[in-house]
Amino acid sequence: MWKWIEKIGPMYIAHFLLIPIITTSILSMVGCISVSPGIQQLFIAELPDSNVQFGYIGICRSGGNATVCTLALATPPADLAKTLSLSIDVVHHVLALQQSVSLVLPALSGILIFGGYIAFVIARFTTSEKSVKSRRRWIATTRIVLWSAVGTAFATAYLLTFSISAMEVVASLAQARTSSTLTTLTTSTTPTTSAGLAVTKGSSLQILQWAVFSITALFVSTVHYILHKIVKEPLDGLPREVEARTGDTEAAKDDTKPGTEKDAPATGTSVPPSAPPLPSPLAMSPQNLQYSAIHSIY
Repeated sequence: MWKWIEKIGPMYIAHFLLIPIITTSILSMVGCISVSPGIQQLFIAELPDSNVQFGYIGICRSGGNATVCTLALATPPADLAKTLSLSIDVVHHVLALQQSVSLVLPALSGILIFGGYIAFVIARFTTSEKSVKSRRRWIATTRIVLWSAVGTAFATAYLLTFSISAMEVVASLAQARTSSTLTTLTTSTTPTTSAGLAVTKGSSLQILQWAVFSITALFVSTVHYILHKIVKEPLDGLPREVEARTGDTEAAKDDTKPGTEKDAPATGTSVPPSAPPLPSPLAMSPQNLQYSAIHSIY
């Protein structure tokens, strides 16, 4: 797997994967807040009898040739009922279903990806000779934050996929409560009745949420590979003059080591110095030769 990554360039691949991560993460959270192409189809679930779709923070109602979408976050139910032309019971039911799916997880996943990328940039471009410990701390922080983002993205996709069971339970309870309420009423002046609160799960948002998890995992794996290379090659990315100073320092340490052959002291097994040679007779003066001859006779 890493061969084709090494051929293209890990940094290019990481930044290329970051673009779809940002795009898909934003689209998954802003579904049903407007009638823009593609935004309306990104809904968590739909009430087919009421023609209502809802996402993490938005609600849409399609009736006839017109479709109305609005932001449901921090909006009173009465205003939503008036804007969407729905009964207050349907609005409360939709809000209950919407709140059963956590908005915290996808938001937290995006925050962790952003924080992990910032830590990765700092760790990647910290090339000072004196900041080795700081670089290692940033590398460890990057790994922890980014792998936490992967786990959060997986939890988001998993809970969104299996939250339909809870929605069906809530829908059945709300429908039973609404039916008992309607039996006490003789007339209804609201544009839409509260009958038919069945829930159909939206598939487009689920596919998009699993795509966020897959791309995030691939991005984090690529970043992990880059960090592994940095740890494996400590001097990777350092300027040449820094490497030269490091090499000179190591050479100076080697030169100062004692016990080299150059400075080795003489030991007890060394050969004693030889006696100086005797002077040759030819090299002696005539007086010395005469004295030597007389001395030899006596």
